[in-house]
Amino acid sequence: GGGEEYPWHDYVTPRCHHPLRMGDRLYVSYWHHGLFILDISDITKPKLVSHVNSSPSFPHPTHTCLPIPQLLKGRNIMVVADEDVAKLRPSPPAFTWIYDITDETNPLPISTFQVPGLDPDGAPQPPMTGCHQPSERFNGTVIPFAWFAQGLRLVDIADPFAPKEVGHFMPDAPEGAERSSSNDVTIDDRGIVYLIDRIRGVDIIETSVL
Repeated sequence: GGGEEYPWHDYVTPRCHHPLRMGDRLYVSYWHHGLFILDISDITKPKLVSHVNSSPSFPHPTHTCLPIPQLLKGRNIMVVADEDVAKLRPSPPAFTWIYDITDETNPLPISTFQVPGLDPDGAPQPPMTGCHQPSERFNGTVIPFAWFAQGLRLVDIADPFAPKEVGHFMPDAPEGAERSSSNDVTIDDRGIVYLIDRIRGVDIIETSVL
């Protein structure tokens, strides 16, 4: 629309998947085309700040780019979740990246998080075994994640260089399904967690961690 050229004729069709706004920035996940940070101080004329793509080296699509409002270890941080579907090739389960965006023109991956024990040897596993997405609402530094077949995962990013799991909940598989498929998660003002299954059902979870 702005006269830009289309650069992806020989690659996977692009897909703007899950933009999130904080202030005058838009943090855009673009599926197999990675992540974009846009300046939307003039919402009618968004401007590119930066673009990073871990694909095709990592075969999972980028689902969510979640900026953290407070500094962590003196740095501006963004959580980037890859989704465990539509893989470019058979691969281990998708995981989550932590980026330092203090210099937003050059987002820098500083750590990753995978559910402990889920990927012991790098062997391919079925889709929807790994990560889906984080909650856009969270308290402090503990981020709730919907992790498909691994249920709810609570990940503390207080040290963004070493994220760690501080709690989890494994829902029962829906009737007729072989395993759960935790798809969406959010919390309310009391810290109650709402975990929605992709097939059917919702679990309402109370935890002392949030």
